[in-house]
Amino acid sequence: MRIWKTSPQSQKFPISQSGLFQLLAAITNDDPKMLPQAILDLVRSEVDMLNCALFLLPATGQPLLLGHAESRLFGAPKASGAYVEQYYQRDIALQEVVRHNNSASMSRSTILLHQSAHDIVDPAYRTACYDAAGTTQRFGIFRQLKDNNNLFIGIYRSASVQALSPADLHYLELLADCLGEAAVQRYSVMPQAYSLSANKLDLIQSELKAKLSKREYDLILHIARGLTIPAASRAMGIKAASAITYRNRGFAKLNIRTQQELFAKLIERVEAAPDFNMKTASM
Repeated sequence: MRIWKTSPQSQKFPISQSGLFQLLAAITNDDPKMLPQAILDLVRSEVDMLNCALFLLPATGQPLLLGHAESRLFGAPKASGAYVEQYYQRDIALQEVVRHNNSASMSRSTILLHQSAHDIVDPAYRTACYDAAGTTQRFGIFRQLKDNNNLFIGIYRSASVQALSPADLHYLELLADCLGEAAVQRYSVMPQAYSLSANKLDLIQSELKAKLSKREYDLILHIARGLTIPAASRAMGIKAASAITYRNRGFAKLNIRTQQELFAKLIERVEAAPDFNMKTASM
């Protein structure tokens, strides 16, 4: 396992022009899958990778899967869903990245992570998130945002091919700042009411003495960020019917009936708490 920060790049390297245009277009696309797909396609023009997942890591609370893409025709983000729901706190490597980010020398840097499945000492985590998904290596890009939330891009190597070579890793490092900035810009252009941190939803729960389940919480947070039920269900790796059930249960616990009422409650919390930093992402 290796954790390091990027350094200024002056070296020229090959990059797919069509892939770069796809990446730029994905920043403002409403479909949450488009940015991970564009990242994966751009990477795959030079390095064979299997899938890509984009996570929002709130300053407090559980991570949120913002989007997922697979190179396989019928791939599904089951491993990403299991990771968010059960294994994030057991991801020692990523917790170490967060600690590195909190150090003076790393703060506000793009931090990179390269890890092999055999580095993972937790067998349940390794089985659910790597073995079951057919992946054997992860290349990660970590960016801190101004609101103390973080973004993490995980790009995964198939177990059916050889390990990443030094040349592969070098190319991924050259691309990392570009990919990380695309993720930051994607987060920054979300409508303000949709890009609210999980802190607002936590505040509503606390005031109502309500306790959302993990699925209810994630589903409502997706809705708060502007996703439709079909898009949210895809992002979570669940059926649309299940997403509707989680939405209805969560709304009932929060004493609301519609998406508009949810937005109104969230905006009320912003107006009542001006100390929350509403500037979303660092540039």
